[in-house]
Amino acid sequence: MFKLAAFTDEISQDLAHACAVCREFGVTGAEIRGVWETNVAALSDAQVADIRRIVADHGMTVCSIGSPFGKCELDDPAAVAAHMEMLRRCAAIGHALDCRMVRGFVFWGHGRIEKPWDVILRAYEPVPRILESLDIVLGVENEAACCVGTAGHLRTFLDKMQCDRIRAVWDPANHVHDPEGAAIPPYPDGYALLKDDIVHVHMKDAGPGPDGVMQNVFLGTGRVDWAGQLQALKDDGYAGYVSLETHVNPEDLPEGLRPRYGRYCTGQGREGASRVCLAWVRDAVSALA
Repeated sequence: MFKLAAFTDEISQDLAHACAVCREFGVTGAEIRGVWETNVAALSDAQVADIRRIVADHGMTVCSIGSPFGKCELDDPAAVAAHMEMLRRCAAIGHALDCRMVRGFVFWGHGRIEKPWDVILRAYEPVPRILESLDIVLGVENEAACCVGTAGHLRTFLDKMQCDRIRAVWDPANHVHDPEGAAIPPYPDGYALLKDDIVHVHMKDAGPGPDGVMQNVFLGTGRVDWAGQLQALKDDGYAGYVSLETHVNPEDLPEGLRPRYGRYCTGQGREGASRVCLAWVRDAVSALA
C-alpha cells in the first residue's frame, strides 16, 4: 500500500509546524522543497541537520528532495552546467536526510509542440553518471511549463534515456495543465503509460476556471479521477509515496466542500487549504476497496 506525504512548504515555512499538521492527518512523508524561506538546493549543512532532527522528532521520513533541477533554459550551457552542480548538491542533501530520490524536470518548454529530443538528450548526457556515482535516483516530473509536460512526453523521455536511475514522478494535474494532455485523460490512460516506472506521485487537481483557462482546484473538484487513480495505485501494488502539493488557497474553497471540510480551513497562508486537502485525502484513502 502506498504512503502519504506532503510538500511541507505548502503548509508552512516553519518545518516543525508543517510536520505537526502532517501528523494530525496520518502523513508520514515530508517532501522538502523550501524551508525557512530557503530553497532546498540552497540549504546549508546546518539547516539540513536541523531538518533531519525535526522530521525524525515527528516520526516522519524525508521522501523526496523537491529540487528545481532542470528548470532552466536548454540553450544556455552555463545554466545547464549550474544545474548539474545543483543535482550533485541535492544528492548530498538527500543522503544526509536518508533520502535517495531527487526530483527534477526537463528544461523550460516555451510551448514547443515539437520537442528537441536530440538537444535534450545531449544536455542530459552527464546525468546518469552523476546519479550512479552519487547513488541517487532522479524522479523526473511531468510539468506543463517544461519540455516534458504530459504522461506521453515523460514516457518518450524515459524510453530515450534508458537509465534505471531516472524514473517517473507522476503528476496527473500537471498533465491536465499541458494543452497536449487534453488528448488522453490522466487516469487511466496517462497512468497506464507510466505505471511501471513511477517512483513518486504528486497529488493535486486541475480544471477549467470561469474563463476556460486551466487552473489548480481543490482535490476532487477537477479533471483528475483521484478515486480511480488511488484505487489503481493500491491494486497495482505501488508502495511509494503519494504527496500532497496543495497549490490552492483557502479563500477559493468551493461551497460544495464547505459542509464536510470547512472546519479544517484554518491557519496562515495555505495551511487551511492544505488541511482541507489532507482531510479529503484521508477520506479518499479510507474509501478504497
